[in-house]
Amino acid sequence: MQENLIRTDLIIESIEVSKASGKDAKITINEYTEDDMKITEAIVTKDQEASFGKKAGTYITIDTSAIVENDHEALLKIQKQIAKQITKLMEKHKITDDMLALVVGLGNANVTPDALGPCVIEEIFVTKHLFDLHPEEIDRDGFRPVAAIQTGVMGNTGLESAEIVKAIINDVKPKFVIVVDALASRSLNRVNKTIQISDAGISPGSGVGNKRKELSKDTLGIPVISIGVPTVVDAVTITSDALDLLMRHIAYNLKNDDPKNNLVPVHMSGKKDLENVELPDEEVRKSLFGELGLLSNEEKQKLIYEVLTPQGLNYMVTTKEIDTNIADLTHIIARGINLALHKNIN
Repeated sequence: MQENLIRTDLIIESIEVSKASGKDAKITINEYTEDDMKITEAIVTKDQEASFGKKAGTYITIDTSAIVENDHEALLKIQKQIAKQITKLMEKHKITDDMLALVVGLGNANVTPDALGPCVIEEIFVTKHLFDLHPEEIDRDGFRPVAAIQTGVMGNTGLESAEIVKAIINDVKPKFVIVVDALASRSLNRVNKTIQISDAGISPGSGVGNKRKELSKDTLGIPVISIGVPTVVDAVTITSDALDLLMRHIAYNLKNDDPKNNLVPVHMSGKKDLENVELPDEEVRKSLFGELGLLSNEEKQKLIYEVLTPQGLNYMVTTKEIDTNIADLTHIIARGINLALHKNIN
């Protein structure tokens, strides 16, 4: 499948695409589980940038269903995990406790799936003004100077986010930047369930086909730690994933002899763990779906892309619970950042 058909900001999906296309995806990956969260750490080198379409750096992915399930106890664990991973990247770049931080929220506050960045900024514990105006009252052993900004979108400001941030850096002189943005995924199962933290920077809008100036150490001159969550998928992904789940659903029913002679059940059968169900064999897939059933996932996505895109139907779609999901994501990401930046914050 051509690279420009892949709408994703996630390194783990870029790795999956590389492997599926037959490329030798030699990349350093460390996977482990902590507090029921699957954590994947991938390191992209300079010579691997072209292969994965991602800048060199460390990419940490936290996978959890707690956000969509509104599991309060698990959400508390996630924010601590976010703080832990941010701290790890700060230590990698030798960022000390007294260095000025600039937290940047990317996105459009008026569009819910894109409002993650602006919402997080509202809950960041900013302290730079206190250090400037009342330095004698600040506990310097427990807090650092922090500034925060919402950049808005170019349609409203006429300015690229990178231009705004660079101007602030030139004047205010922060030592590092933390950027928060909503991302795009190529998998239904990762929407609002995956948090990616990286020191490779970020290219706003890249996952939905917009080309904007990147925010990275190369462009800004100081370390950039990005935090993002996929909140949208495109119609190609939804259609392709729905076909795949339909085939797995049929395979599940055939294996369990339910239904015996009718693929359409009379009653709803409830949620199944279809991800771990193997696809039906080729004969069954061809009898039910014709040649379409024999296409690889990449071929299927390319075909759907070629059908939908010329018609203007390759929409970007989000979940119906996006309001509450964004609210939960806002709290855990903002609190994770606050915990990482201020040692003594409660």
